[in-house]
Amino acid sequence: MLEIILIHSPLVGPSSLLPTAEILQAQGVRCATPTALRPHAPPPAWHEWPARLKGTLPDMASPVVVGHSMGGLLAARLAADIHAAGVICLDARIPPETGPVNPVEPEFRKFLDTLPLTDGTLPPWHEWWDVDVFGDTNLPSDRREAVLADIPALPLTWFDDQFDMHDWSGIRKGYVRTSHTFIEETRKAEAMEWSTVRLRGTHLHPATEPEETAQALIDCCYLMGLH
Repeated sequence: MLEIILIHSPLVGPSSLLPTAEILQAQGVRCATPTALRPHAPPPAWHEWPARLKGTLPDMASPVVVGHSMGGLLAARLAADIHAAGVICLDARIPPETGPVNPVEPEFRKFLDTLPLTDGTLPPWHEWWDVDVFGDTNLPSDRREAVLADIPALPLTWFDDQFDMHDWSGIRKGYVRTSHTFIEETRKAEAMEWSTVRLRGTHLHPATEPEETAQALIDCCYLMGLH
């Protein structure tokens, strides 16, 4: 049985991936959506995420770890720690094989300095942009509300933290692109001969188009020889 662990970005929450997880489970995939977030508690520091995620995992024999957006960095670290069968970056930055890892790249960190702060805290992620992050989709209102309710407000200093990447170079790798934002990362993945699947949608495709996202992940696993 195919086993998949879906890792959400700390900028959103598990509701961004749950629709895709439900489709995967309906298709016979054993799926987990762990989170380091806790109800009514401040979001953990970036360096705490790997250990917290590892502590919430179910017992799986040989999972594929999928990381969406910033969760791609966490997926690679978690895959190394649990000796996963594979890693799939889902509309995500390609993680380094080893070394210190910041949550965002330097240029994006400069962008964060331009956003308004309230007592040192940034607005929720969906308010950073001048466009609807869900795009032109017919998203059910309850799903939209669930995703937005999960989005934390993070201190600006949260983005200056690091964790150490454990070597995951020997793990099979795949890439699924859902938005135009990650075209260049997709090209990098192809140049490194990663198994690659391309979709045309939004960054929140796992929430807005879960059927297509789930099938793309299954297809990528097959391309990686994991099925």
